[in-house]
Amino acid sequence: MAPYDPLTQVIVIHDQNDNPINVPLPVLEDFSQYNIWACIDYGAQLGATVVLSIVLLLLTHHDKRRSSVFLLNGLALSANFFRLLFQCISFTAGFEDIYPYLTGDYSHVNNRAYAISIVAVVFETLVIVFFECSLVLQVYVICSTLRRRYRKLLLAGSVLMALVPIGFRIGFMVENCIEIVTLSSFKDILWLESAEGIVITISICFFCAVFVVKLGFAIRQRRSLGVRDFGPMKVIFVCGCQTMTIPAVFTILQHAVSIPEISSNVLTLVTLSLPLSSIWAGATIDARRTEPVPGHRRNLWQTLDFDSDTTLRSKQTATEMTASSAAQTLCYADQGMSKHSHDSEMPLGISVEHDISITSTHRKNSLV
Repeated sequence: MAPYDPLTQVIVIHDQNDNPINVPLPVLEDFSQYNIWACIDYGAQLGATVVLSIVLLLLTHHDKRRSSVFLLNGLALSANFFRLLFQCISFTAGFEDIYPYLTGDYSHVNNRAYAISIVAVVFETLVIVFFECSLVLQVYVICSTLRRRYRKLLLAGSVLMALVPIGFRIGFMVENCIEIVTLSSFKDILWLESAEGIVITISICFFCAVFVVKLGFAIRQRRSLGVRDFGPMKVIFVCGCQTMTIPAVFTILQHAVSIPEISSNVLTLVTLSLPLSSIWAGATIDARRTEPVPGHRRNLWQTLDFDSDTTLRSKQTATEMTASSAAQTLCYADQGMSKHSHDSEMPLGISVEHDISITSTHRKNSLV
C-alpha cells in the first residue's frame, strides 16, 4: 500500500443538487496560484501605465498635445488602463469563485460579473486598434523623406499589417463576448485566438523591422556626415523602446513558453513603448534649444530628423557673410539622396556658408 500523501488528497464538495464532486487538492492549488499570478501581473502593468501616463503629460509641451501621435498614444494608454482595471476587478466578481469553477454552476453569478468581463474584452480591442494606428502614423512620419514609390509601397504594407490584426481581434472579440454571455466552452474559438496572436506577432515584428532599418540608416548617415548626437545609451534606449525590439521579443516568446497572461504583457509593452519614443524626441529637442548650434549643423539635423515638421523647416537656407580670411564655401548634403532628388517630394536641407575676403590696393603710378 502506497504511503498517504496529504498534498494529493481529494476534497469532496456538493453541487446545488447535492451531488458529490471529487476535487484533488492540486487542482485547487493551481486555481489559486493562477489567480495570484494574474493579479500581480495585471497590477504591475496597471501601475506602469499610470506612471507613464503622468510622465507623458508632464514632459509633453502643450503645443504638442494636439498632435495625432500624442492623441493616439494617449488613447492607447487610457484604453490599456481601463482594460487592466476591469481585468483586476473581474477577479473579485463571481466568475473567479471556487464553487462555480469546480462545479460549472454559474447560476449564482450576477450581471455585474458578465458586464465586467465583456468591458475588459472590448477595451483590449481598443488597445490594439489605437496602437496599430499609431504605428502606421509613425511609419508615415519617419519615411516621409523616402522617394515616392518606396514611401507608397511601405505605407500600403503598413496599413495592411495593421488592418489584418484589427480584423482578427474584432472577430475574436465578438465570439468571446458571445461565449461569455452564453457560458459556452471556449474550445470552439481557440483557433481564432491563436490566429489573432499570430497576426499580431507578425504585425509587431514588421513594424520593428521598419524602425530598426530606419534607425540604422539614420545613424549611418549622421556618422558619414560628422554628426555624433547619438551616444551609446541613447542608441540602446531607442532600440529598446522606439524600435519596439523588446515588445517584438516578448511577442515571439509568448508562443514558446507557458507563462500566465504573457499575452497581456505584450500589449502593455507595445503601448508603453510608443510614448517613450516621443518623450525621448522631445527631450532631445529641448536640449538642442538650450545650446547655440551653427547654421550648417542646424540644417543638417533638420534634414535627418524623423519629425515631419522638422523636415518642412529644412527648406530654409542659412547664409553667413564675413570679411575675414580666405574665401571658402561649405556645403552639406546627402550624396545618396541627392542623386534622385527629382523622385522625391521632400527637398534636401542645404547650408551654405561664404567667407569672403576683400583686399584693397592703391596704385602709386597714374594710368595716364
